Amino acid sequence: MSLWRNRTFVLHTTAVAISALGTAGAQVATVFAVLGMGCSAGDVGVVGVCGLVPALAFFLVGGVVADRWPRNRVLVGTSALCALVQAGLGLTVLTGQARLAHVAVAAALTGVATAFARPAAQGLLLRGLGREEGPRAFAAFRLALNLAQIGGSSAGGWVVAAAGPGWTLLADALTFVVAIALGSAIPAEGTFSVRSGVVRELREGWTEFRAHRWLAPMVVQFAAVNALAVGAYELVLGPVVAADAAAWGLIMAFDATGMVLGGVLLLTWTPSRRWAVGGGALTAAPLVAMTASAPVAVVCLAAAPAGVGVEVFGVGLMTLLQRHVDRDRLSRVSAYQSLAGFGLTPAGTAFAGPLAAAAGARGALGIVAAVLLAVSAGNVGGRWDDARNEREGVDRHGGKRAPGGRRA
Repeated sequence: MSLWRNRTFVLHTTAVAISALGTAGAQVATVFAVLGMGCSAGDVGVVGVCGLVPALAFFLVGGVVADRWPRNRVLVGTSALCALVQAGLGLTVLTGQARLAHVAVAAALTGVATAFARPAAQGLLLRGLGREEGPRAFAAFRLALNLAQIGGSSAGGWVVAAAGPGWTLLADALTFVVAIALGSAIPAEGTFSVRSGVVRELREGWTEFRAHRWLAPMVVQFAAVNALAVGAYELVLGPVVAADAAAWGLIMAFDATGMVLGGVLLLTWTPSRRWAVGGGALTAAPLVAMTASAPVAVVCLAAAPAGVGVEVFGVGLMTLLQRHVDRDRLSRVSAYQSLAGFGLTPAGTAFAGPLAAAAGARGALGIVAAVLLAVSAGNVGGRWDDARNEREGVDRHGGKRAPGGRRA
């Protein structure tokens, strides 16, 4: 079946992109809503933590639920929760009744929704797609998501400036309503099923994760990119070293452009595992340029391929998961991946400050770049035969596998 004739893929991608558009704008609105209450930048950070901790706490449970329930219904449920939360918060902001506690609770509820939505979204994306269609589907999905996030951040800033954060939050709620309508139109993939206890199903997911010896090094690199390239560089060290808001904004614009170009490239090219690892290593390029005190123009030219690298790595990892992981356990494996990857991002952010105090901001950036490259180099030296054998239909014990990834 053609990718664009796949009803599930088209509806799911459209729903996720529309909700991402609103969410990106709401993130801008939330910051200005908190500051508008007379709160500090530290309070903005507290709200961010309130959203992150519940997501990390429930990722694994979310993976189990997504493998038990029809995944489109899980996404409809999480979208409904987010619509109610954002509408309620928007109204309290518009009426002047909002307090920091309201924003923190809203962030926590949204974090819980994310923990259930992310594993379900990845599992649903693969439904009905053949092995050859998968890479192009991932590229198109990520391209739509990146464009929505870029456009949403810009639009959110304009709406906040013109009408205030309350209306931006209400607009976000409306995007979730649209996502509910689109998700409800996706044919259900089955009925609710309880095969065993939650702990046992988590163990099954962990067993599946460990069964693919190439997967752990990929997830370690995924965690490093999130903790170092995002948590330490983008959120702390990059803006400090750039020391100019306009220059930093230009660098981030080139990075976003690279991500979009990478998405377009991947519509016609499928990266191998080696290319995916190399893409992850490219994220260190702007860090190296800034460490060397390169001009802003040079850093921008390094940021663009870094954005391409993010997409190559992301699509490469998703392609490997599609080809080798049992689809009945895919959401649980995705939950372990998300927990490892995003769980270390706050650690990277927290560690960046003390490291900068000890080595200087530019020195700290050099250390972060070196660690990121070292992790990538270690992944290059990992075991390639396991992924190759699985691709050829041979499991690690020498037995033949059935097409779905199960042993025959």
